Amino acid sequence: MLTHPDRLDSRSTKVLCTTPFTRICFDFHFSSIACAMSLLLESEAQFASRAKEVGLSEQVINDLKAAGAGTLSKLAFSVGQPGVPISSQEVDAYLLSALGRQPVLSENNAVRRLAFEARTLLVASLRQIVDQKEDGAPKKIGAAERETRMAAIRLELGGLSICDDNEPSHTLLEKACQIFESNTLRYLEPSTCTSRTQEVQGGTKTKELAFEGGSLVVKDKDDKLVAPTASELQFLGAMTRRGIAFKFARLMTYEQHSIWTNFLLQSLQREAPPGYSKATLHQLMLCDKAAFSKLASTMPTVRPRDDGTFQLGERLLELRNDPMITLYLAPLARPSNAASASQRPAPYNTSAPSRTSGASAGGGKSKGKGKKGKSTPPMPQALRNKWHRTGAGEPLCFAYNLGGCDNARDGERCPKGWHLCAEPKCLQPHGLSNHPKKAS
Repeated sequence: MLTHPDRLDSRSTKVLCTTPFTRICFDFHFSSIACAMSLLLESEAQFASRAKEVGLSEQVINDLKAAGAGTLSKLAFSVGQPGVPISSQEVDAYLLSALGRQPVLSENNAVRRLAFEARTLLVASLRQIVDQKEDGAPKKIGAAERETRMAAIRLELGGLSICDDNEPSHTLLEKACQIFESNTLRYLEPSTCTSRTQEVQGGTKTKELAFEGGSLVVKDKDDKLVAPTASELQFLGAMTRRGIAFKFARLMTYEQHSIWTNFLLQSLQREAPPGYSKATLHQLMLCDKAAFSKLASTMPTVRPRDDGTFQLGERLLELRNDPMITLYLAPLARPSNAASASQRPAPYNTSAPSRTSGASAGGGKSKGKGKKGKSTPPMPQALRNKWHRTGAGEPLCFAYNLGGCDNARDGERCPKGWHLCAEPKCLQPHGLSNHPKKAS
């Protein structure tokens, strides 16, 4: 007796298949089966790949597609009645009409196996929808479906080299497809748009505590990969990968996403009025995030229209004229010396005690080798004998003093340190190259 797929338990069930020769027992765990149900069921490339694996020839696969069974979901309802065991006579009758000839025994067995797998995946997919369990992890994409879509994108975008750092990681493609499957827009920040090269190289592994089988064990944990976005070129690379991923998931065209990226980057080249500073890379990321937040609150669906146009891309480009979005790219007024003095740390005072030794506050030789002293960090050649910390022991930004840093304005602090002059006893809101020289 055959246990039907619609009688499977939600966690783990023994499926018994009885044949005249043997009795085979399969273990199906729905946590692993249901990882990519919808993509597997509706993919023609995945259907053809699986059909070849079970032993069907290319001609038989094409005949099945011509008969209307080009995906696993269609095949599940093409042979027999759902909920009823599939008999060899039903498969023979179906193949006779699809192939136009009497099928051989190997073709009958292969189609029966394929139909059984299709029904099992379909029931697991429906059960997952009913249970409404969201674990947050994106669904896996079949290798055949992924390669088919990427080959089509490479052919269409012939002028773009989709390889190395331009090729999106599998994780990024799965996150984009998750947006399409759930029909709910989620913001993919540029730092999550990793490349395939970065994914292959992998990240560092750390240890974590986890429960397995009712006991506490220590297991390896892969750190999440983060795409670099510190410079304009790195930001452009991340946005290029995101545009390819959106096209892969059929959310918008690559051209639409490219126009939006150029709109953001053009603000970096726009000259600012006197007394104002140009837009920074941080402002671009805030603008990008605000745009997708507004789209998420105003769009009930992110899928294409019936005519094939991408409404998500069209609405994104419309936000270029939205004053609440363009406000993020507006030049910011530079703080005056009086205003910025109250916001930045007090200048170094040689007579006042500080939390660090005098050597560590400056850039000279370090004498603080005791328990409370701090050694001087490695200094660039241009900053030798200059200060690397304020009197309060807070770091100064080396990049700001060496040529410029776009992560903060003059007199403010970025993740690397304060944007103040490293010249000893200066600490004014300008770089070392702009420090006034003494008259000879």
